[in-house]
Order: sequence, then structure tokens, then C-alpha cells
Amino acid sequence: MGRSLLDDTKTRLSTSHKLFIVDYTGYLRLRGFEDHVNDWFFVKRGFLTCWLEPGFHNFWRVWNPGISYFCFRFYLLLGGRRKRELAAVVVFFVNGVLHNLLFSLITGRYSFPLPFTFLSFGALAVASQHLQKVFNQRRLPAIVNAAINIGLVIGSFDFGFRMNDILRLNLG
Repeated sequence: MGRSLLDDTKTRLSTSHKLFIVDYTGYLRLRGFEDHVNDWFFVKRGFLTCWLEPGFHNFWRVWNPGISYFCFRFYLLLGGRRKRELAAVVVFFVNGVLHNLLFSLITGRYSFPLPFTFLSFGALAVASQHLQKVFNQRRLPAIVNAAINIGLVIGSFDFGFRMNDILRLNLG
């Protein structure tokens, strides 16, 4: 009796692991990784050439595919297909809170710039997606897209740290 329960549990875990792998592989294909999961193309696309993506929203779809997959699942859980903008901003904000908690645990410094930074990432990604309907960023040279994406990331970090300083002054 105990042996069959153990076998049944192993089978269920194996099945769910296979579903995860199939689902993750499908997600990677959707994001342009094709069958390159464990090679240089994966690293290059996920961390280097993603900066060249036309549109800040496209940059975030490709950036760090391991974490992005879980963010995408959370986005769908929040109703991402029906409430796209709200779900996207909430995912970014929660991601910022989690990044901030990790940063605080590692450094012992308790400040909160990252939730504001990631909130800015989310708002800019949603705005970028809406602007795509009016302005086709695909026509721009890749280096211009990279400059725009890098500028928006830097601007978001600046916003996050400035908001943190404002809160610290007002609350501290």
C-alpha cells in the first residue's frame, strides 16, 4: 500500500515536471528563443540583444527568461488576458517588492527604491505597448532602440531612488 502511494506520487511529480518543461519550452518559443535553451544563443538573447528590442514592453518580454516565465504565469493568474495593464503593473510592483526584500536581506539596509523602480518599469512598458499603435519603433535602428530601453531603465532607477529619498525625508 505504501509503495503504490510512493509510486503514484513519483508519477504525479514526474508528470507535473514534464508539463512545466513543455510549458516553459513553449514560453521560450513564444519569446523567440526557439530550441535554444542551454546554449550561448539563450544567454545572448536573454541578457544582451534584448536591449535592441523595439519597444520597452518587448524588452521586458525577452529579458531574463527564467524569471520572466514565472512573472508571465503570475500575470496570467491575475487575469492578464482580460486586465492586461493592471496585471502588468501589479506583476512589476510585486517583482520590485521581492527584489527589494532580497536586497534588504543581503545588505541589511532597509529602504524601498525598487518597488517604485519596478512600478515605473510596469507603467512605461504599458505605455510603450500603447504607443506602438501610434509610433512603430521597429522602423528605428537597433542602436536607437537600445538607447531608448537603456534610458528608460536608468530613468526608472532614478525615479525609484528619488521616491525613496522623498519618503525617507517625509517619514524619517
